[in-house]
Amino acid sequence: MNHTPLYALAKAYMQAGLDEIFSENDLICVVAEDGTPYYVSIAQNAFAAYRGEKGLTGYLALSLEEESASDLAFMDLQQAQECLLALLDAHSEDLEEQELAQINESNVAFEEGSYPQFRSKLQYQYPWYLSEAEQRDLCLILEAMLFAKTYFADYKKQSKHQSFSYWLDSLRLEESETHEYIPCLQKAGEDFTVTARVLQDEAYGFSYPQAYFTDEEKQLYYKRMKAKPGKVYYHAIGLLSEAMMPEKGERPVFPIFSMVYDPQLHQILDVFLVEDYDEEHGKFVSRLLELFEENGKPQAIHCFGKRTLPLLSKLGPQIGIMVVDGGENQEMNAIIENMFEELSQVYDSHDHDHHHHEHGPDCSCHHHGDDQE
Repeated sequence: MNHTPLYALAKAYMQAGLDEIFSENDLICVVAEDGTPYYVSIAQNAFAAYRGEKGLTGYLALSLEEESASDLAFMDLQQAQECLLALLDAHSEDLEEQELAQINESNVAFEEGSYPQFRSKLQYQYPWYLSEAEQRDLCLILEAMLFAKTYFADYKKQSKHQSFSYWLDSLRLEESETHEYIPCLQKAGEDFTVTARVLQDEAYGFSYPQAYFTDEEKQLYYKRMKAKPGKVYYHAIGLLSEAMMPEKGERPVFPIFSMVYDPQLHQILDVFLVEDYDEEHGKFVSRLLELFEENGKPQAIHCFGKRTLPLLSKLGPQIGIMVVDGGENQEMNAIIENMFEELSQVYDSHDHDHHHHEHGPDCSCHHHGDDQE
């Protein structure tokens, strides 16, 4: 593939000083050829183009997250991002051999410390190399942003301290006080059309799977199982801090872990990982039910992590277990951090770096089992 257009546009973007004109909060929508919207946020020497509804949801969730949120919560939100990333201040030693070769072949000159580096970020996956389609989208985005500089200069938007207000006023939009509008650029011939798009921030958000019994016989079996008096389980579901190579595909993924802890015995009862939570969350439920068989049914489950309560909120009442939000719990935070440290030591002992993990017969990052939802 010819990489010259991408690097030539990157050079023009850098020379245009767009990070002096647009801020991270000046969200601009660029529509790709296939109709996919990218929401572009510019930072100093970098920008991210958030792709589609997933991308916008991730951007809004991260930008609106409270500063008091835990490190684990921020890590989860960062890995939930879906976007194309451009870093424009890399040194030659930061580049991989193939990247440096592509730049040299493009015949576009960059100064040391100002090399461009591009990555594709999918939800809960390690940033990876651009596909041909993503490279075409990124070229279009760079063209659009260069056009935006000239276009919005006519509406008194010449620095990141100025807003889009003059442009919005010129459109005479109805309900402008009740809606937030952002510029939307779409290729039309050699130029771009510019329209106002409503930012549907309230329409988007993360949703997580819910489990419940559809088999009435199984439901009654667990409902009639006698709970141990006073028995409580802590159940945490969250994102693992280490990326691993998936069983299929080439992009490293951040697995989702499930940990069940007995606070009365001070004992971890189960730790389990899946690569794709949306597809494999039923395995967490299966293992939880197996724990009931082995260790007894609890009267209550305290849920930690934003995925746990949604997963169990319908299941609990079906089988007569109280399911509640565990809130902030220092003991559980410490246990999860210790688990991360222990897993990191395991990776290091096997000479694995942070994004290469080979599967072996004892690997815990992929398991086969029947769902019992």
